[in-house]
Amino acid sequence: MPADAPYRVSLIVFDVDGTLIDFVGAFGAAARGAAAHLSRLVGREVTAAELLGARDLVTLDPSTAGLSREAQRVEAVRRMLVANDVTDIEAAIAARDVDRTYTSTRDASITVYPDTVPALEELTERGFELRAASNGAMDLEALGLAKYFAATEYAPFLGISKPDPRFYATVVERAGVAPSAVLAVGDRVDNDYEPAHAAGLHALLVDRAGRLDATLPRVRALTELGALVERA
Repeated sequence: MPADAPYRVSLIVFDVDGTLIDFVGAFGAAARGAAAHLSRLVGREVTAAELLGARDLVTLDPSTAGLSREAQRVEAVRRMLVANDVTDIEAAIAARDVDRTYTSTRDASITVYPDTVPALEELTERGFELRAASNGAMDLEALGLAKYFAATEYAPFLGISKPDPRFYATVVERAGVAPSAVLAVGDRVDNDYEPAHAAGLHALLVDRAGRLDATLPRVRALTELGALVERA
Protein backbone atom coordinates (compact mmCIF):
# COMPACT_ATOMS: atom_id res chain seq x y z
CA MET A 1 0.00 0.00 0.00
CA PRO A 2 1.36 3.49 -0.84
CA ALA A 3 2.74 5.30 2.20
CA ASP A 4 0.10 8.06 2.17
CA ALA A 5 -2.88 5.73 1.59
CA PRO A 6 -5.71 5.41 2.33
CA TYR A 7 -6.47 8.55 0.38
CA ARG A 8 -9.36 10.54 1.87
CA VAL A 9 -10.82 12.11 -1.27
CA SER A 10 -14.14 13.00 -2.86
CA LEU A 11 -12.97 13.13 -6.47
CA ILE A 12 -10.86 10.70 -8.49
CA VAL A 13 -9.45 11.94 -11.80
CA PHE A 14 -8.48 9.30 -14.34
CA ASP A 15 -6.16 9.63 -17.28
CA VAL A 16 -7.65 7.83 -20.29
CA ASP A 17 -5.04 6.56 -22.76
CA GLY A 18 -2.98 3.78 -21.19
CA THR A 19 -4.93 3.99 -17.93
CA LEU A 20 -8.51 3.08 -18.83
CA ILE A 21 -7.98 1.93 -22.40
CA ASP A 22 -5.22 0.16 -24.33
CA PHE A 23 -3.89 2.43 -27.06
CA VAL A 24 -0.74 0.56 -28.06
CA GLY A 25 -2.32 -1.83 -30.54
CA ALA A 26 -4.78 0.82 -31.71
CA PHE A 27 -1.99 3.23 -32.67
CA GLY A 28 -0.26 0.55 -34.72
CA ALA A 29 -3.45 -0.38 -36.54
CA ALA A 30 -4.20 3.30 -37.19
CA ALA A 31 -0.77 3.95 -38.68
CA ARG A 32 -1.00 0.91 -40.94
CA GLY A 33 -4.48 1.89 -42.13
CA ALA A 34 -3.45 5.46 -42.86
CA ALA A 35 -0.28 4.29 -44.65
CA ALA A 36 -2.31 1.95 -46.87
CA HIS A 37 -4.68 4.81 -47.75
CA LEU A 38 -1.75 7.11 -48.51
CA SER A 39 -0.11 4.41 -50.65
CA ARG A 40 -3.16 4.33 -52.91
CA LEU A 41 -3.05 8.09 -53.33
CA VAL A 42 0.63 8.33 -54.28
CA GLY A 43 0.87 5.09 -56.27
CA ARG A 44 3.63 3.51 -54.23
CA GLU A 45 3.94 1.68 -50.94
CA VAL A 46 4.13 3.92 -47.91
CA THR A 47 4.95 2.05 -44.71
CA ALA A 48 3.58 2.86 -41.29
CA ALA A 49 7.14 3.57 -40.14
CA GLU A 50 7.60 6.09 -42.96
CA LEU A 51 4.36 7.82 -42.06
CA LEU A 52 5.23 7.99 -38.37
CA GLY A 53 8.68 9.31 -39.24
CA ALA A 54 7.12 12.12 -41.27
CA ARG A 55 4.85 12.94 -38.35
CA ASP A 56 7.82 13.07 -35.98
CA LEU A 57 9.58 15.54 -38.28
CA VAL A 58 6.53 17.78 -38.27
CA THR A 59 6.31 17.55 -34.49
CA LEU A 60 9.93 18.75 -34.23
CA ASP A 61 9.38 21.59 -36.70
CA PRO A 62 9.20 24.89 -34.73
CA SER A 63 6.64 26.25 -37.19
CA THR A 64 4.11 23.59 -36.12
CA ALA A 65 4.68 23.87 -32.37
CA GLY A 66 1.29 25.46 -31.77
CA LEU A 67 -0.68 22.89 -33.73
CA SER A 68 -2.77 20.13 -32.16
CA ARG A 69 -1.67 16.53 -32.56
CA GLU A 70 -4.39 16.03 -35.15
CA ALA A 71 -3.25 19.07 -37.13
CA GLN A 72 0.35 17.84 -37.00
CA ARG A 73 -0.71 14.44 -38.37
CA VAL A 74 -2.60 16.11 -41.20
CA GLU A 75 0.35 18.36 -41.98
CA ALA A 76 2.72 15.39 -42.14
CA VAL A 77 0.50 13.64 -44.69
CA ARG A 78 0.05 16.85 -46.67
CA ARG A 79 3.81 17.27 -46.96
CA MET A 80 4.23 13.67 -48.09
CA LEU A 81 1.56 14.14 -50.76
CA VAL A 82 3.15 17.34 -52.04
CA ALA A 83 6.53 15.58 -52.14
CA ASN A 84 4.90 12.98 -54.38
CA ASP A 85 3.69 15.61 -56.88
CA VAL A 86 0.14 16.03 -55.57
CA THR A 87 -1.00 19.62 -55.97
CA ASP A 88 -1.30 21.79 -52.87
CA ILE A 89 -5.10 21.98 -52.99
CA GLU A 90 -5.55 18.26 -53.61
CA ALA A 91 -2.99 17.45 -50.92
CA ALA A 92 -4.79 19.56 -48.32
CA ILE A 93 -8.07 17.76 -48.99
CA ALA A 94 -6.57 14.27 -49.26
CA ALA A 95 -4.52 14.68 -46.08
CA ARG A 96 -7.66 15.17 -44.02
CA ASP A 97 -9.21 12.13 -45.66
CA VAL A 98 -6.18 10.03 -44.74
CA ASP A 99 -6.38 11.31 -41.17
CA ARG A 100 -10.03 10.29 -40.98
CA THR A 101 -8.88 6.77 -41.90
CA TYR A 102 -6.30 7.02 -39.12
CA THR A 103 -8.80 8.08 -36.45
CA SER A 104 -11.56 5.68 -37.49
CA THR A 105 -9.14 2.73 -37.55
CA ARG A 106 -7.64 3.77 -34.21
CA ASP A 107 -11.01 4.13 -32.52
CA ALA A 108 -12.25 0.79 -33.87
CA SER A 109 -9.12 -0.93 -32.53
CA ILE A 110 -9.20 0.43 -28.97
CA THR A 111 -9.86 -2.01 -26.16
CA VAL A 112 -10.88 -1.29 -22.58
CA TYR A 113 -8.61 -2.89 -19.98
CA PRO A 114 -10.35 -5.77 -18.13
CA ASP A 115 -9.86 -4.10 -14.73
CA THR A 116 -11.37 -0.76 -15.81
CA VAL A 117 -15.11 -1.38 -15.59
CA PRO A 118 -15.06 -3.31 -12.29
CA ALA A 119 -13.01 -0.52 -10.70
CA LEU A 120 -15.24 2.26 -12.01
CA GLU A 121 -18.37 0.44 -10.92
CA GLU A 122 -17.09 -0.02 -7.38
CA LEU A 123 -15.98 3.60 -7.02
CA THR A 124 -19.21 5.08 -8.35
CA GLU A 125 -21.27 2.77 -6.11
CA ARG A 126 -19.30 4.06 -3.13
CA GLY A 127 -20.15 7.64 -4.06
CA PHE A 128 -16.87 8.97 -5.41
CA GLU A 129 -17.11 11.54 -8.18
CA LEU A 130 -15.06 10.47 -11.20
CA ARG A 131 -13.72 12.67 -13.98
CA ALA A 132 -11.73 11.66 -17.07
CA ALA A 133 -8.81 13.94 -17.88
CA SER A 134 -6.73 13.50 -21.02
CA ASN A 135 -4.66 15.27 -23.64
CA GLY A 136 -6.81 13.50 -26.21
CA ALA A 137 -10.54 13.61 -26.75
CA MET A 138 -11.61 9.98 -26.73
CA ASP A 139 -15.34 9.31 -27.06
CA LEU A 140 -16.01 7.42 -23.84
CA GLU A 141 -19.65 6.95 -24.81
CA ALA A 142 -18.59 4.76 -27.71
CA LEU A 143 -16.54 2.64 -25.31
CA GLY A 144 -19.36 2.28 -22.79
CA LEU A 145 -17.48 4.26 -20.12
CA ALA A 146 -19.16 7.67 -20.19
CA LYS A 147 -21.82 6.72 -17.63
CA TYR A 148 -19.22 6.46 -14.89
CA PHE A 149 -17.90 10.01 -15.24
CA ALA A 150 -19.35 13.29 -14.04
CA ALA A 151 -17.32 15.12 -16.68
CA THR A 152 -14.59 14.70 -19.28
CA GLU A 153 -11.78 17.23 -19.02
CA TYR A 154 -9.94 17.17 -22.33
CA ALA A 155 -6.94 19.33 -23.23
CA PRO A 156 -8.28 20.47 -26.65
CA PHE A 157 -11.24 22.07 -24.86
CA LEU A 158 -9.43 23.27 -21.73
CA GLY A 159 -6.78 25.02 -23.79
CA ILE A 160 -3.95 23.54 -21.72
CA SER A 161 -2.39 20.08 -21.72
CA LYS A 162 -0.30 17.76 -19.59
CA PRO A 163 2.42 17.78 -18.36
CA ASP A 164 1.67 21.38 -17.39
CA PRO A 165 0.47 21.24 -13.75
CA ARG A 166 -2.10 23.89 -14.64
CA PHE A 167 -3.98 21.17 -16.49
CA TYR A 168 -4.77 19.42 -13.23
CA ALA A 169 -5.26 22.72 -11.40
CA THR A 170 -7.90 23.63 -14.00
CA VAL A 171 -9.65 20.27 -13.65
CA VAL A 172 -9.82 20.70 -9.87
CA GLU A 173 -11.06 24.27 -10.15
CA ARG A 174 -13.82 23.22 -12.54
CA ALA A 175 -14.85 20.48 -10.12
CA GLY A 176 -15.07 22.98 -7.27
CA VAL A 177 -13.03 20.97 -4.77
CA ALA A 178 -9.72 21.41 -2.99
CA PRO A 179 -6.68 19.71 -4.57
CA SER A 180 -6.14 17.78 -1.33
CA ALA A 181 -9.53 16.09 -1.86
CA VAL A 182 -8.54 14.72 -5.27
CA LEU A 183 -6.67 11.59 -6.35
CA ALA A 184 -5.22 11.56 -9.87
CA VAL A 185 -4.67 8.15 -11.45
CA GLY A 186 -2.52 7.70 -14.56
CA ASP A 187 0.03 5.44 -16.21
CA ARG A 188 2.88 7.89 -16.88
CA VAL A 189 5.26 9.46 -14.39
CA ASP A 190 6.01 12.50 -16.57
CA ASN A 191 2.53 13.17 -17.90
CA ASP A 192 0.32 12.11 -15.00
CA TYR A 193 2.01 11.60 -11.65
CA GLU A 194 4.44 14.55 -11.62
CA PRO A 195 2.06 17.30 -12.87
CA ALA A 196 -0.78 16.10 -10.61
CA HIS A 197 1.54 16.04 -7.61
CA ALA A 198 2.86 19.50 -8.51
CA ALA A 199 -0.72 20.81 -8.60
CA GLY A 200 -1.28 19.59 -5.02
CA LEU A 201 -3.31 16.46 -5.79
CA HIS A 202 -2.73 12.99 -4.44
CA ALA A 203 -1.30 10.96 -7.31
CA LEU A 204 -1.10 7.27 -8.06
CA LEU A 205 0.14 5.22 -11.01
CA VAL A 206 -1.30 2.09 -12.56
CA ASP A 207 1.60 -0.13 -13.56
CA ARG A 208 0.11 -3.26 -15.10
CA ALA A 209 3.43 -4.44 -16.53
CA GLY A 210 5.46 -3.76 -13.37
CA ARG A 211 7.95 -1.53 -15.18
CA LEU A 212 7.82 1.66 -13.14
CA ASP A 213 9.97 2.74 -10.21
CA ALA A 214 8.82 0.62 -7.28
CA THR A 215 9.29 3.56 -4.89
CA LEU A 216 6.46 5.47 -6.56
CA PRO A 217 2.87 4.98 -5.33
CA ARG A 218 1.36 2.51 -7.76
CA VAL A 219 -1.04 -0.37 -8.26
CA ARG A 220 -0.87 -3.27 -10.69
CA ALA A 221 -4.59 -3.07 -11.50
CA LEU A 222 -7.30 -0.46 -11.12
CA THR A 223 -9.32 -2.90 -9.05
CA GLU A 224 -6.80 -2.31 -6.24
CA LEU A 225 -7.99 1.30 -5.90
CA GLY A 226 -11.02 0.44 -3.80
CA ALA A 227 -8.85 -0.60 -0.85
CA LEU A 228 -6.80 2.61 -1.05
CA VAL A 229 -9.50 5.29 -0.94
CA GLU A 230 -11.96 6.59 1.64
CA ARG A 231 -14.65 9.23 1.20
CA ALA A 232 -13.55 12.66 2.39
